[in-house]
Amino acid sequence: MKRAKCTIVIFSLALASCRGPAASPGVSPQVAQVRIMATTATDPLLQDFVMAYHPPGILFAVTRETASWQTVYAQVGAGEVPFGLTTYLPAEAGWWAAPIGQDGLAVIVHPSSPITALSIEQLRRLFQGQIISWAELGGPDVPVVLVSQEKGADSWLAFDSLVMGGRRTSLGARLALSGQSMVEMVSSEPGAVGYVSMAYLTPQVRAVAVASEGEAIPLTRETVNRKTYPLQTPILVIGRVPPAEDDPYHDWFAWMQSAAGQAVLERRYAGPQS
Repeated sequence: MKRAKCTIVIFSLALASCRGPAASPGVSPQVAQVRIMATTATDPLLQDFVMAYHPPGILFAVTRETASWQTVYAQVGAGEVPFGLTTYLPAEAGWWAAPIGQDGLAVIVHPSSPITALSIEQLRRLFQGQIISWAELGGPDVPVVLVSQEKGADSWLAFDSLVMGGRRTSLGARLALSGQSMVEMVSSEPGAVGYVSMAYLTPQVRAVAVASEGEAIPLTRETVNRKTYPLQTPILVIGRVPPAEDDPYHDWFAWMQSAAGQAVLERRYAGPQS
């Protein structure tokens, strides 16, 4: 997947001047330049964090890049980018990680589908290609159209771990290169089924409940917060080492965990992190 990159400058002093006295002439503002990468699952959250963070008296310049988990992992690991935002970090990495919130992995179908719930076993069989018609699950006699995230995306890694258990996804599955493309592809096929971060849910698709131990659990912020929804992952800021206390990264990440930052997170995801 190609990397998307942009730089956004938060003009905190200009915003503050609209609410009070202007800064004294000749006083140069402090400039904080930061660089961070986000996976495709967390990119909407990073955009929100960038636009909502206004440290007083600072010109906050953020260079933001979006890529697959594998690219984020490689870039942060090589020291080319100091920090990343992700929903996946292998335990063996041994990196510093700060929990920010929780993401729910939504299993999505076309809005016209009568299917309201699927079990983990049914999802596994679907994505292995063992179920080819929705009639086998009590639905209409419509062919199943599988849509999978690209291998190496953090949502793919979560689905592989939580549902597939390392089993290979059917070679007939169509490939979505982003959360947005996943939604578009599922919404265009009445028999389609896919999975995506809860941040990308729109009325174009419908999230089905996921059955766990005989109970169908819908995807909501409440079920993710209570940890009853079966398919969820933590949202993490990651780096090889933590930021220093006098580093602008430290203040920004602390703000993400504050009440103000959590209010931004809850627009799309579940929180606060428990």
